[in-house]
Amino acid sequence: MSGAAISGPSSRSLRLALLALMVVCFVDVMGQGLAFPIFDTLLLKAGSGFLPDATSRSRAELLYSVAIGTFFLTWLFGSIYVARLSDSIGRKRGILICLAGAFAGYALAAAAIPLRSYGLLVASRAITGFTAGTQPIAAAAMIDLARSEAESTRNLGLANVGVSGGLVIGPIIGGVFSDPALLGPWASPTLPFVVGGGLCVLALVFIALSFRDANQALVPLRLSPLEVWRLLARGLERRAVLRVTAVYFPYMLCFMGFYVFAAASLTARFGYGTQATSLAMFLLGTGLALASGLLVEPLNARLSSRALLGWVALLLCGVIAAFVAVPSGPLALALLLPAGALHGIGYPTLLAAYSRSASAEEQGWVMGFSTAVFTLAAAIVSFLGGELTSSGPAAPFLFALVCGATALLAALTIWRPQRPPGGANP
Repeated sequence: MSGAAISGPSSRSLRLALLALMVVCFVDVMGQGLAFPIFDTLLLKAGSGFLPDATSRSRAELLYSVAIGTFFLTWLFGSIYVARLSDSIGRKRGILICLAGAFAGYALAAAAIPLRSYGLLVASRAITGFTAGTQPIAAAAMIDLARSEAESTRNLGLANVGVSGGLVIGPIIGGVFSDPALLGPWASPTLPFVVGGGLCVLALVFIALSFRDANQALVPLRLSPLEVWRLLARGLERRAVLRVTAVYFPYMLCFMGFYVFAAASLTARFGYGTQATSLAMFLLGTGLALASGLLVEPLNARLSSRALLGWVALLLCGVIAAFVAVPSGPLALALLLPAGALHGIGYPTLLAAYSRSASAEEQGWVMGFSTAVFTLAAAIVSFLGGELTSSGPAAPFLFALVCGATALLAALTIWRPQRPPGGANP
């Protein structure tokens, strides 16, 4: 296990390092929970003033899909490149680069909104997406700090707690700081991005002062425009990694099909604005946080990965079907809580499976690979969303249900954990 490379940090410094990495995950994901409700209001709600009044609903949905999809598409390249870079320059430097990029993206978004510049808004998402590689780096760093397989799974659960905290707090920042009823004339759609940029700076300082790399065995870096495709191809050539991906990819298509379009569906069906869609992201993040912190370790101790992921996929499909069917806005909102809880169980379980499929020296690469597969799924869902929505408001969710059923079938038939070369446990 990667813990062999650790030079014996004290319990206090270890706890501080884990806390710093959780903060990094928090700040990284906070931007999604913050941006989704604001983008939903700016681009999809009539009378927002950001788009010209003559913009049709179908055109607005296309622009929304491009803005969201650009973030995930650039994240696809940035995640695997920056995570691979962290194997060569160290986790700490990789994280600092990502936080600096996130700050630049927030600053550009804060400028784009008052200027009503859709181009600048998309550019901000591109920059933020390319440098949104802190999650796989932080996950790899937590694996570096682990001294056993159980501790590795627990640490990945802690990373997901940070992720879920970002999903919880991000919508609160977006809702509170954009609401004139709460902040009066100070409130605006720009202010949440200013606050987010400030939190990026605080996280950067925290990492600089409180975290040091545990694994000092750095891998030589080969810079090449084809590096992304080479690393992806390397994962698909590895049987153990490929078997995890056969479940992970359709599972992510399923969850992201729900996550990306849940806020838009609430706006279209029930006329909700920023505050209600922020509440939706808050409920999803709360469910994710509770499940990641309380259920991941005991459920993984009692159930096999195959059985656990099979149940998660099945129940997630049930929640999505109920979300589409319920005629009540409050009931639809409430379903975001169990959806988040199920993802809070399934996601770290799949990350742990990826970790077991690679050696200790490849943890940065395999975590980057997992994030790249996730962002590829999210980009596909986002860019297809405009076309799917034109077929009917339920179309993205029907697509998610098909993908969830595929993930369930793959978990039952293809999932075959095995001991890979390099000593990782099955």
